Amino acid sequence: MKQVVTGATGLVGAALVLELLARTDDEVVCLVRPGRKVEPEEKLRTALAKAAREYGADGLEIDKRVTVVPADLGKPRLGVEGLSGAGEFWHNAADLRYEDRHWEALRDTNVEGTRNALDLAEAAGASTFNYTSTAYVAGRLDGEIPEVRMDGVETNNRYEDSKIGAERLVSEATAFATRTLRPSVVIGHSRTYALCGGQSGLYGIQRRLSQFRRALGALGSPEDLATPMRVRAEALARVNLVPVDLVVADAVSISQSGSTAEVFHLTHPAPLQVGPGLGVMFEKAGLPRPVHTDDVTGFTQLEREFDRKIEFYGSYMTGDKRFDQKNLVDAVGSPALHSWRFDLDELAHYLDWYRGLLAR
Repeated sequence: MKQVVTGATGLVGAALVLELLARTDDEVVCLVRPGRKVEPEEKLRTALAKAAREYGADGLEIDKRVTVVPADLGKPRLGVEGLSGAGEFWHNAADLRYEDRHWEALRDTNVEGTRNALDLAEAAGASTFNYTSTAYVAGRLDGEIPEVRMDGVETNNRYEDSKIGAERLVSEATAFATRTLRPSVVIGHSRTYALCGGQSGLYGIQRRLSQFRRALGALGSPEDLATPMRVRAEALARVNLVPVDLVVADAVSISQSGSTAEVFHLTHPAPLQVGPGLGVMFEKAGLPRPVHTDDVTGFTQLEREFDRKIEFYGSYMTGDKRFDQKNLVDAVGSPALHSWRFDLDELAHYLDWYRGLLAR
């Protein structure tokens, strides 16, 4: 059987390929967009070799069992001809931008690209279509978030709009079974802390903090460095972070379970509070713990600039979302994500790894 994967050079996609190699005997067909200077084959092999090395997953038969096929989300059936014998189709590729000005590109990649992937999966004879979405299609909903389709919710940004549109297409497909997998904010490996792929989410905020600290050091005064910055966030809100290896472990477990449920939250049952988490992040950047507020009136120029830089992440630092996981637990019993203990010390390990990466 063939496992067909899009987005295999990205954070979730690369980890998923390694998980499929480790837990199945299947051929893994990776649909890879050609780079401007790098051919799809080289692009994928480089990404998988790095992920295997960083995640401690040596010994997998990458060269023997992985096939590379050039593909383009913008083309009908992704521009792929002659693909057949597909078992499961895993669609991970996505555009992560969020601003209104990028809506046309987001729609083309995340919505129409999913439509093209669905058409290819049907033509290839796939039995199941697995779509990687985000738990934050819940938009501005608070409280208990069920594992159901999200229609008519008030969203925070265009990225969420595009993922809701793609989820709708997946749920309406009739040629095969479908699953919508909704991870929350994906971070590095649960044991090595390494990250191979997109550096957004937790890392985007930490990168902005490092840049802010450098700017204060160059332009500010000692008083500026000692003065707590005001940040638009709710200290008691909870941010849901999940390690990439446990996300894909549970995704493959769902695949092997035979579950007929359609939506699964790949989230952590005990997320961190925003206030203490931000405190650790600021301290790791060499800054005093921030003051949390929902009122930007009176922000200094530097505070306004930082608020603008982390605009995308603001919606994840407010509210109290609790993601229901009944479908996940019913399917796999003891999810890998439930075995992971995440606290402020563990957060510090992730931040130390990333600070080391920035210093290279």
